[in-house]
Amino acid sequence: MAKVIIYSTDGCPFCAKAKSFLTEKGISYDGIEVQSGSSVWEEMKKKTGSGSLPQILIGDEPVGGYSDLVNLEAGGELSQKLGLAEEGKGVPLYDVIIIGGGPAGLSAAVYAARKILKTLVVSKDIGGQVAWTYDVDNYLGFSQVDTADLIAKFEDHVEKYGVEKLVGAEVKALELTGKLKKVTTVDGDSYLSKTLIIATGKRPRPLNVPGEKELTGRGVTYCSTCDAALFEGFDVAVMGGGNSALESVFDLMKVSPKIYMVSLTSVTGDEILQDKVMSSPKVEIFTEYKILRIEGESSVEGIEIESLKTGKTKKLSVQGIIVEIGLLPNSELVMDIVETNRTGEIIVDSRCHTGVSGVFACGDVTNVPYKQIIVAAGEGAKAALSAYDYIIKQR
Repeated sequence: MAKVIIYSTDGCPFCAKAKSFLTEKGISYDGIEVQSGSSVWEEMKKKTGSGSLPQILIGDEPVGGYSDLVNLEAGGELSQKLGLAEEGKGVPLYDVIIIGGGPAGLSAAVYAARKILKTLVVSKDIGGQVAWTYDVDNYLGFSQVDTADLIAKFEDHVEKYGVEKLVGAEVKALELTGKLKKVTTVDGDSYLSKTLIIATGKRPRPLNVPGEKELTGRGVTYCSTCDAALFEGFDVAVMGGGNSALESVFDLMKVSPKIYMVSLTSVTGDEILQDKVMSSPKVEIFTEYKILRIEGESSVEGIEIESLKTGKTKKLSVQGIIVEIGLLPNSELVMDIVETNRTGEIIVDSRCHTGVSGVFACGDVTNVPYKQIIVAAGEGAKAALSAYDYIIKQR
């Protein structure tokens, strides 16, 4: 095996990380202590071309610092440089893997990258729940911004730091009990990381009534931003009584001749939204009604609803249904590993710790109150900083 030399100094976190990395891999090395401006420092600069610490040489070849060492391992080149027989391509190793590409996950990625942590974002999409709305007018610095523009700004910010992303990938399994966390996707690819940040957000809650599954995508949808335009000229029912339902009705008012709003409770959304919706002659509201079934063969033809007060039923002829009755946390992958509350949210402390060593969570998938974009972004930053603190304390 080629000789490995590390130039380092006391108190340098990345020097300690480089040494720990090699120790974990069973790679022996010679450590040389360096003080800035000393003859040893000048010798290091001459050999490596850099005055920053740590500096690592394999044989006579300078390979850079800690992040460069990790990159060599991730690309399967470290064994080759060491002169070891390589048994196939190694499993990529990261400082932090972030699952989720919404505001929490992307904010975590920016903060992790700024701490020079080798970072991977794994997500089905970029934007998360933000993509379900039309515009945002309560994000600091923007009096009003189109969500597509906001998501693009988030992504551009992450791209600035060259963070690796697996977009369109779905995580199949997690192994979190060991010192290194293992993430496996449905494609069968595996990735190792010293820490994991779960930022998987939430998904729409289904109605669980006859006809829903059969007609999803055939008139039943869960996103007015995505699909409202498809209902131009058609009558539509919106299920729910909160802000999301009111926003859906407002979107539909631009394209649909008739919109029914059906809610188990009284309308609970913001008054400014209620005023907009209730002043429209297109909208008819049914409060304290539940849906019994969705009717239709190849597409939605109508719904049957029942009054909670009288028990009387009523049929509404509609060609579309938008479901806005709340969200469920995407925590299934870790339900048996981390602690969750009765609604399935991951319980975290003020530093986004889950209780499992090296595993953090942030955003709407957690029990942190007030599910807002700005809150999720802040929690993502905290999670990344906590992951960084965890890593530098490992020896």
